Amino acid sequence: MSRLGNLAARRFSSSFLGQLVRHAIRHHHYVFPPGAESAVTIGPGAELYDALLNVSSGTITIGRNVLVAHGVSILTGTHDYRRFGNERRYAVPANGRDIVIGEGVWIASNATVLGPCTIGEHAVVAAGAVVVDDVPAYTVVAGVPARVVSQIPRQ
Repeated sequence: MSRLGNLAARRFSSSFLGQLVRHAIRHHHYVFPPGAESAVTIGPGAELYDALLNVSSGTITIGRNVLVAHGVSILTGTHDYRRFGNERRYAVPANGRDIVIGEGVWIASNATVLGPCTIGEHAVVAAGAVVVDDVPAYTVVAGVPARVVSQIPRQ
């Protein structure tokens, strides 16, 4: 990029509009189904980067200062695998698969969280992990399915 282009980019990024664009990109998440935003609660200081929040079968509660990295899927929805054809596609429970993510949790890139479950405060979900059960507070989980791999010392 030319020196003039670099200067213009720096000025834009420091402008009010540039700050709004960065904020919108940083806090981008998609709620499915469309219009179901009321089933999601996001606490102050939480940051979601390119996350999918599926509330087809429950609610999602995200605590204070949670970090949800790129490509994370948080899914309450499920289908009844015992059904066939179009019946399987539409056999989705309406509730009962809530997900609660405690304060200070970090969910790393491309992890998947399947409800119902609770992720305890200050826990870490490793990149690519698949959470299918509750995660204790102050632990690190990794793998498919996610399992505890270490403890986090409390301050």
